[in-house]
Amino acid sequence: MNISRKNALKSIAGALITLPVFGKKQAEKDFLEFKKEFSEAWKSSLDYTLKLYNQMPEDKFDFRYTPESFSFRTQFVHCITFNTAQICGRLNIPNPHDAKEKKAGFWKTLTKAELETEIKDFYAWVEKTLFETKPEKLLQLESFAGGKIPIWRIFYALENHIIHHRGQVVCYLRLNGITPIGYIGW
Repeated sequence: MNISRKNALKSIAGALITLPVFGKKQAEKDFLEFKKEFSEAWKSSLDYTLKLYNQMPEDKFDFRYTPESFSFRTQFVHCITFNTAQICGRLNIPNPHDAKEKKAGFWKTLTKAELETEIKDFYAWVEKTLFETKPEKLLQLESFAGGKIPIWRIFYALENHIIHHRGQVVCYLRLNGITPIGYIGW
C-alpha cells in the first residue's frame, strides 16, 4: 500500500484535531462512572468510619498518644472540617460549619452521640454537594499536588485523607487495648 505524503499529513492532522474531542468524551465518561462508584464507596466509608468511631468509649475521646498528636476526637473533627473547607473553597460555596466554629470550643464539647451525628451529616453533605454541583463545575481543572485535575477527582483525594486518619484511629484503639473491627472494603 502506497500512501502519499499529502494523505499521510491529512491523516495526522485529522487525528490531532479529533484527539481533544475523544479526550473530552473520555473525561465525561470517567466523571459519570465516578459519581456511581463514589456514592457506593462513600456509603461504605461512612459505615467503616462509624464502626471504628463507636469502638472507643466516650471517656477515651480525648486520648492522644503524645501531647502534640490529635486526640481521638480530633481525628474525626479534622476530617470533617478540613474536607469541608477543601470542597467549599474549590467549589466556591458557603461552609456549613462556619456558624458552629464561631462558638468557642464547639467541637470539644460535643458528646459522642452529637459528634456521631456531625459525622453522618458531613457524609450526607458531601454526597449531596457532589450530586447538586453542576457537571461543568466538577469537570473544571483545579491545581492539586503540583498538577491539575478535574475538581471531581478531589473527592477521591478527600476520601484518601479520611482513610489516612482512620488508620490513625486504628492505632489509637490498639493503644487502648481495643481490637479494631476488621477492614471493610467497598
